[in-house]
Amino acid sequence: MNFFSVAYNEIIHRPLLNGLVGIYLFLPYHDLGLAIIVLTLVVRLILHPAISQAIRSQHAMTRIQPRLREVQERFKNDKEAQAKETMAFYRAEGVNPLSGCLPLLIQLPVLIGLYRLFWKGLVVSDHSLLYSFLPAFDVFNPVAFGLFDLTQASIPLAIVAGISQFLQGHFTPQPPPAASAPGGRDFSAMMQWQARYVFPVIIIAISWSLPSALAFYWTIFNLFAIFQQRFIEW
Repeated sequence: MNFFSVAYNEIIHRPLLNGLVGIYLFLPYHDLGLAIIVLTLVVRLILHPAISQAIRSQHAMTRIQPRLREVQERFKNDKEAQAKETMAFYRAEGVNPLSGCLPLLIQLPVLIGLYRLFWKGLVVSDHSLLYSFLPAFDVFNPVAFGLFDLTQASIPLAIVAGISQFLQGHFTPQPPPAASAPGGRDFSAMMQWQARYVFPVIIIAISWSLPSALAFYWTIFNLFAIFQQRFIEW
């Protein structure tokens, strides 16, 4: 096992697995659906500083976009000068164009870890992954709230996950579209359209035939994301 596999296992996978097991065993009635909600809330709270920075950076980029386009338009025939003036403009405004992206990258390993956890982690086959202070544990009761089996695919939950993704994209601050060249297509506007309308369809397609724990988690994750963003912007 290489260094990256060990690091991922010890920093991401084991804490998430043990967190889910611990929450599941602590909660009354041992309900997996409720445990997923609590785990998602804990993850969002841990990542709150990075998420807050990303959201504030997105708002800052939205605010300066009109003046940034003016700077780029003045130097449109000199790419080197345009790049220098653009960076000078960012420094003058106190905005780092990468600050909105880097914190979001911190969330990616966690998202992958949760994805793998709910895809393969409903049965604890390797007990060495559990921390010693947790009691012996083998398998979750997969029925959430007495209503649906999280190990089985659920078309309604897949659709709800897609809707939650659409709402999360709708509330995410979007920079105004950049001016496009004559006869050309606005690339940023196209990317915004795809993120808002295509990605939810992709989420539905992915969740359609996989264990519904994934769709349930993604729905809860998006709902917390909307609430967290409203809280930060308030």
